[in-house]
Amino acid sequence: MIRGDSESITLSLKDGEAVIPFVPGDTVYFTVKRSSTVDEKALQKIVTEFNEDGNCIVEIAPNDTKDLEFRSYVYDIQLTRLDGTVTTIVPCSKFAILQEVTYE
Repeated sequence: MIRGDSESITLSLKDGEAVIPFVPGDTVYFTVKRSSTVDEKALQKIVTEFNEDGNCIVEIAPNDTKDLEFRSYVYDIQLTRLDGTVTTIVPCSKFAILQEVTYE
């Protein structure tokens, strides 16, 4: 993503063709780090409220990335259900912060 931009990631869960909604009591963690082997988070968004379709929307605001270095990071998305079940729904993947030209 471009540093300082707004981004929105919409997540939905499926089992085959069946949609499995996120429900009250679920917690979704979107976590970005320099590497999977470090403890320090470059960015983390925690979502506990879901839309009427049962989807999770992770909102990234300009201030969330404005101070991050231009570089490659890693991220994952983890779901903790109300009953304590933990599932990584997006495994460790590449996440890049790219340069912006316009600062308006």
